[in-house]
Amino acid sequence: MYEKIKPLLFKLDPEKAHHLAEIALNTARRCPLFFNWMTEKYFVNNEMLHQNIWGLEFKNPVGTAGGFDKNAKMIQALPSLGFGWGELGAVTPKPQPGNEKPRVWRHIEEETLQNAFGFNNDGVAVIANRLDKIYPFILPLCMNIGKNKTTPDEKAIEDYKILVERLKNKVDFFIVNVSSPNTPNLRKLLNEEFISNLFKELKSITKKPILIKLSPDMDIDLAINVSKIAIENGADGIVATNTTVDYSLVKNPQNRGGLSGKVLKEKSYIMFVHLAKEFFGKTTLISVGGIDSAEEAYRRIKAGASLLQIFTAFIYKGPQLLKDINEGIIELLKKDGYSHISEAIGADLDKIDLTAIETEIIEENKVISKPKKPTKLEVKIYRKKEFKKKLYKKK
Repeated sequence: MYEKIKPLLFKLDPEKAHHLAEIALNTARRCPLFFNWMTEKYFVNNEMLHQNIWGLEFKNPVGTAGGFDKNAKMIQALPSLGFGWGELGAVTPKPQPGNEKPRVWRHIEEETLQNAFGFNNDGVAVIANRLDKIYPFILPLCMNIGKNKTTPDEKAIEDYKILVERLKNKVDFFIVNVSSPNTPNLRKLLNEEFISNLFKELKSITKKPILIKLSPDMDIDLAINVSKIAIENGADGIVATNTTVDYSLVKNPQNRGGLSGKVLKEKSYIMFVHLAKEFFGKTTLISVGGIDSAEEAYRRIKAGASLLQIFTAFIYKGPQLLKDINEGIIELLKKDGYSHISEAIGADLDKIDLTAIETEIIEENKVISKPKKPTKLEVKIYRKKEFKKKLYKKK
C-alpha cells in the first residue's frame, strides 16, 4: 500500500508530505477497523522480543525517533505502523515556529533526509493537554525535550526543568536533547559542567528515566566523558546518535541542518560502539541512525543496544519495514541459537574491532573520491594546452 502512495508523497515538499500523512493518520484513527487491520498486518508481538526496561513493557524494540511526531498528534497510530514504542517531540516550553522554510530536503539516491527544523512545535501547554487525553498509552512513550531558541544558555536548565515538571505524569521517560544542530549554540551545552548540573536538577523533579542524546560529530573522548558525568548524576541511559552535519556524506547538501538516514549508518554505529564499550552493562543503550534492515538492527543489538529507533528509513520504505525488521530479528536470533533478544544484546561487543571498521571506511572513501581516469579527448585537450604554454614561454 505504501509503495503505491509513496510516488505521490515524494512529489510534494517533504514537510508538506509529512503533514499530509499526519492528517491522514488522524482521520484514520476514527475508523477502528482500519487501524485494527493495520496493527494485525504490521505489529510484531512475539515473546522473543518482549523486554521489561525501567519497569516498562516493550513488545518490540523498534521505536520512532524524535521529529516523527513533534506535537503528539499521531500517538494512536504507532502500533498500527508497527512501532513498539514512541518518542515524541522535541518539545520546548514556549511554542516556536522553527527555522525558515524550506527546512527539510530529500537526498533520494542516498536514502537520506536533511532537516533544519529548529524545534518547531506547539509548546508544552498544548502538547500536555493532548497527552492528558491518551496517557497512559498501550506502548511506552517518551518525550524529547529541548530549550527554546530565545532562551540564553545560562538559563537553559530552567527550560528543561519546566518541561520535566509539566510532563512527568504524562509520559514514561524523557530524552534530553542537547545535540540537535538546528538550534544555535545548543551543542555547546554538551559539556561536563552543564550536563552535571542539568541531570542533578532534573532527577530531583522526577524518578522517571531520563536519557541523554548525543551527537555523532562529537569527539569520542568528550562523548564518553559527558556520558559518564550524566550517568554519575542520574542519567538512565544513552541515545546515540542525533543527526550529523558532515555534509561530505551526500552529493548535493544544503548548507544547514542535519543529515539522517543511510549515510549516517556507519558514523552512528561507530559512535555507538565506542560508547557501548564503555557503558554496556552500566546503563541502557539506545541506537539510532541509519538503521534500515533487520541485519543492521541486529548488528546494533549485538553491539549492546536494548532499544532501536527509526525515522528516515520509515519515510523511504514505509510500515512494512517495521514488520521486516522485527520478524528478521526473530529469525536471526533463532539462527544464532538464542531464545530471547536479551541473550543477543551485547553478544558481539568484545569482538568488534573499531580500528578495522574505521580503516575500511577511510579506504572506501579514498576509492569513492579517487579522480576518474581522463578520456582520450580530455588528454588531447590537455596536451594542446601544455604545448601552447611551452610555445608561449619560448617566445
